[in-house]
Amino acid sequence: MSDRIEMPSDFSIQIAAVEEPCPAHSHDFLELAYIRRGWTQHSLEGQSRTLTEGDFILVDFDEVHSYDVVGGGLEAVNCMFRPAAVDPALGHCRSFSELLDSCLIGVGYACGGMAGREKIFRDETGRVRDILERLLEESSRQEIGYYPVVRALLVELIIQTVRLVRDRRQSPGQLSIAWILDEVSRDPAADHRLTRYASRFGMRPEALSRLFRQQAGLGFSEHLRRSRIQLACRLLVETGLSIPEVAEHCGYLDAKSFREAFLREMGQPPLRWKKNACRLTPFAR
Repeated sequence: MSDRIEMPSDFSIQIAAVEEPCPAHSHDFLELAYIRRGWTQHSLEGQSRTLTEGDFILVDFDEVHSYDVVGGGLEAVNCMFRPAAVDPALGHCRSFSELLDSCLIGVGYACGGMAGREKIFRDETGRVRDILERLLEESSRQEIGYYPVVRALLVELIIQTVRLVRDRRQSPGQLSIAWILDEVSRDPAADHRLTRYASRFGMRPEALSRLFRQQAGLGFSEHLRRSRIQLACRLLVETGLSIPEVAEHCGYLDAKSFREAFLREMGQPPLRWKKNACRLTPFAR
């Protein structure tokens, strides 16, 4: 059995001095745990790994982790948030894998499922630590514009993690699909066709399809659908467009096919999702 930790708000960040082992626990939020000082023998879902200064680990909703052995004056930065803190349209995500697969604002990257040791990273450049320090400062001061700045920093934190995942998975000299992902992210409603991209790269569509799934962790059609539905979620929350208008803005030929795609991706019809999403208040206390 493990303890269950719940968080009343959608975002929290703190520096924790860990003087003794921390028992196994899970929580109802995503967590990025960064080793600021010292070391620990850390376990995540039964897999143990030694973490030292500059290492960080991603923990999903309901995953069980613990600090089994600690030393060197262990100090960790715990950045805890629900995806709705980044964007209300991401409120359904319950893992970093889902979050990274999503079409985030201004981000054209996607990563496949992560598990175990794949969720442990080394902050060689110190960029992740810098972002966390800025989040700590914003959280402490809570000055005018606090919420938008925190959202922007969380997106930046996600981008840096996405880059680490991509760089680690991509073999030297291997063709990258990043350009395709950027094209889809820039305008999800455009006429994106795998055959057209395959022609540009001088590849057979079947080969590009396999490469896309290998690097993105999902098929091209699924990624395109997710990107369009994420755009639709933002339009539903931020504009007064009707369902047919949203469908048109997201690249669907008619409202019926849009509703079917939305239901498949989000698990509920567009209007019901909008009603529930508008009740969300990120950072609610």
